[in-house]
Amino acid sequence: MLSRRFLLTGLVLAVSAHAQTRAEYAEKAARRFPQPVRVGDLIGREVLEPKERQSVLGQVAGIRRGGDGGIDLLMRTGGVLGIGARLVELPIEAVALLGEHVALLDLTPDQLAKLPAAPEHGQDVPADQLIRVGLVRPFH
Repeated sequence: MLSRRFLLTGLVLAVSAHAQTRAEYAEKAARRFPQPVRVGDLIGREVLEPKERQSVLGQVAGIRRGGDGGIDLLMRTGGVLGIGARLVELPIEAVALLGEHVALLDLTPDQLAKLPAAPEHGQDVPADQLIRVGLVRPFH
């Protein structure tokens, strides 16, 4: 009984942490002057690390509506020339537009590497739909 209670408490804490994280992302994103962007215009853009060297972390593969009602950016990351790359979901509030690129602002590359693979099925946001994405200035 004790172990079952511990697992349930751990699950509740994990769910609360995820919900809190989405709220924290939203709070930060509101300060980035969100702009309307057509979903189709994001597909294929490179996702950059928010450092002066701006390493490419991956590429935008799609936009989905998450199970919690939020919007998630799907990004292909890792692999070599696309071989072995995996698809991960990022809250749209954790990224911002940087010219023709997308900057990953609220996750480190280490945190990105630890994200689970995105589920294979989800509700894709249509390419002609407008969503709001923050703006960011160059990092150098």
